[in-house]
Amino acid sequence: MKRVRQAVVGSVLLLLAGAGVVLESVHAQADSVLHRYVGVETCEVCHSAKRIGDQFDVWAKGPHARAYTDLSSPQAQAIAARLHVADPTRDGRCLSCHVTAYGKPLPEILSTFRRTDGVQCESCHGPGEDYSHFSVMISPAKSAAAGHLTPDEATCKTCHNPSSPTYRGFDYHAALREIAHPVPAEIKKETLELGGER
Repeated sequence: MKRVRQAVVGSVLLLLAGAGVVLESVHAQADSVLHRYVGVETCEVCHSAKRIGDQFDVWAKGPHARAYTDLSSPQAQAIAARLHVADPTRDGRCLSCHVTAYGKPLPEILSTFRRTDGVQCESCHGPGEDYSHFSVMISPAKSAAAGHLTPDEATCKTCHNPSSPTYRGFDYHAALREIAHPVPAEIKKETLELGGER
């Protein structure tokens, strides 16, 4: 009887260990695919330094930072009335372009994220949980592997297109100049060297 019990306990432990390996593997795969939104304050930690281009300040003074609050403006209220939208700050037709991560389920959004911050960095650069660490950001290859995206014209046109009630045409190059927030060349070179890339 003792041998049977030992065999059963041993089998159960093997099954649990095997299940743990499978779950760990599934979790690792999910983490490699599921990058979560952290919010603009996480980006601000590094990207508010003048030395590296003060990208946060450029965003904060630009139209994307105001995108959510603009939905409460008299102009937005008039557009909403014309489109039979009761509250543009709650309607998906408006929020899909006026906030980052609209419609994403909670597991994809960390507690540091606030949709009231409007169109944040991650709308264009992708969810930042895995690339927002300095040790990853200094390497373009590592940051891309961790989900960092380089936006292009198609990225912008997901919202800046004829389906928007305020669309008046879209000049990608002019719009890009308006929100440009580059890292200075000498800093880019320095970080590439720190990241082991040239």
